[in-house]
Order: sequence, then structure tokens, then C-alpha cells
Amino acid sequence: MCRLLNRFNQSGYTLIESLFQLIILAIFLQLFVLFFFWKTPIEEQYSDIKSVEWELFAIDLQQLLVEVQEIETISGNMGIQFRTGENSIRVEKSSSVIRKRINRLGHVPLLTGIQSVTFSLTGINLIVHVIMQDGSQKERSFAVGRYPE
Repeated sequence: MCRLLNRFNQSGYTLIESLFQLIILAIFLQLFVLFFFWKTPIEEQYSDIKSVEWELFAIDLQQLLVEVQEIETISGNMGIQFRTGENSIRVEKSSSVIRKRINRLGHVPLLTGIQSVTFSLTGINLIVHVIMQDGSQKERSFAVGRYPE
């Protein structure tokens, strides 16, 4: 074993090895700094979680309203009920959540943290006015796509 160790160069840590490690360190430091320059704008873009949740609610509701046979407001304009093909869908407020029910089964939350909601139908448009628990108000108009029965 001693002969095997003596066979390798035992001159120690060389200048070339230290320069090589210094170059690798410099590359990693640049990548580290670049990560923080990239991270800050992304955090600013997604910092308002309530706005993101509202936009996702709007997308979900618009997809539900693509092909509607009949639609009506229910519970004093606090919900809507509509038929699409063979399904009867209700979107209504329950506690602090706007939820979806298909054929009176299950509850799928669409938007949380609400204080009140008002649904109103005007022609082929559905207007949803929501007051969030923090007092902010949001309103959106949705196109109701009707198809012949």
C-alpha cells in the first residue's frame, strides 16, 4: 500500500488547482446573483394572491358558461343556476365561499374569502359583483354562450 501512495505526485496543492477552483467559484457566484435578479420581479408579479385567485375564478366561471341552455339567478341574486346538456349546475355563495355544485352533488370551491356576492343577468351577459372580506370590491362581466335546445 505504501508503494501505491508513493507512486502519485505528492507535491501538494498547486497554483493551477487553486485557479481552477477560483474560476468555478466565480461562475457559481454569477449564477447566484442572477437568480436574485430574476426572483425579485417574479415575486412582485405574484405577490397579490387575491388577484390571482379572482382571475382563476373568472376563468373557471367563463368556461362553465360556454354552452348554456337556460340560466336564472337564485337565492336573491346570490347565486345562479343553469343547464348545460344533461348537467344542472349551481354557483352560489355559502359562508365565505363561492362554490359550484353539479347535479346537486358535491361542493367545489371557486372563490374563497368573500363577504358578499351579487349575480345579475343582462341579456347575454352575467355580471358578478363581489365584496371581499378585506373590503375590496371586484366586478366582472361574463358572456353567456347559449345554444339551441
